[in-house]
Amino acid sequence: MPDPILDRPLTILVAMVLTLAASYAGSLLAMHSGALLDDPNHRSSHDHAVSRAGGLAMLAATVAGLFVIAAFAGGAEVRGPALKFLLLGVLAGGVGFADDRLNLSAPIKFGGQLFVAGLFVWLVGPLETAALPVVGAVALGPVGAAVTMFWIVAFMNVFNFMDGVNGIAGGAAAMGLALFALVAGPTGAELAAAIALATAAAAAGFLPANLLRGKLFMGDCGSHFLAFMIAGLAVFAANISGGRANALLLPTIFLPFIVDVAFTLAHRIARGENILSAHREHIYQLILRRGASHASVAALYAGAISFSAAGAILMLTISPAWAWTAPALIAIVLLMIAAWIYTGAKAAGLIGAASGDA
Repeated sequence: MPDPILDRPLTILVAMVLTLAASYAGSLLAMHSGALLDDPNHRSSHDHAVSRAGGLAMLAATVAGLFVIAAFAGGAEVRGPALKFLLLGVLAGGVGFADDRLNLSAPIKFGGQLFVAGLFVWLVGPLETAALPVVGAVALGPVGAAVTMFWIVAFMNVFNFMDGVNGIAGGAAAMGLALFALVAGPTGAELAAAIALATAAAAAGFLPANLLRGKLFMGDCGSHFLAFMIAGLAVFAANISGGRANALLLPTIFLPFIVDVAFTLAHRIARGENILSAHREHIYQLILRRGASHASVAALYAGAISFSAAGAILMLTISPAWAWTAPALIAIVLLMIAAWIYTGAKAAGLIGAASGDA
């Protein structure tokens, strides 16, 4: 088990401040660089070309923060996992960057995601135990590798789908990872908490250029990087804490994203739509198209992330056999809200052929 490092608060603080400052400065540079311009189309929520280089700024800033943690926050048992996350985060961001530059085909992009997930299993390790309903904590054995790879690849795509409004993905990552760190640290997942804080700082440093100015996007580089860090930390925290940081902790915190994507896929399948075709029917997109601002949509989802985090905290107080009830109840609430928003959007002609976006 990695050395406890949260008793080195100055080192963690330095890593966070460095990451935040580097991400902010890098985002300003990227904003004015004119690199990786995203030209608007009929599905875009922006009306002028915007750089998608924000992900590179976040990635570079997090590399700096993780280097500080690896170098000064403990011995080899801290250094090894921190450097592995650094390497894997760069690779995940690299897959996204390749897509930003080359517009990769779906199979190649999926192959890159699968490669990163497999490398995580090899270098960091698969999920060791999972809390099953009624049964409780169960050792996964060889199945853990498949579960881990599925989770990482699935969440990378979920997060990428949700990166369509200024501030929604960066704000959710900053909020969700910071709350996760506060909860996971006391469970024994201290290194996971420290890595999460550095990553949250990188996302926060990106927000002024993205949410406040609307002049910078994170691109697939940023969404792949943040999604991988979130998904990987969920597994890593569960393993190093002996299951005390339940593997459902981060998935529960990010249920607003997961439910949005699942609900959208479900209603498009039910209507016979091609789920691989481009559309503007995610719940967050429907809210935006009904007149909400980017900032209000981002704030709404940040609030939903906080609500889910409260449920995740409650989940840790429940026996493993019944821990699933907390995310299940949160998911039901979120699904009811999604159905209400969808019904209103359908009545307004924003769904399917009537919307002109199918």
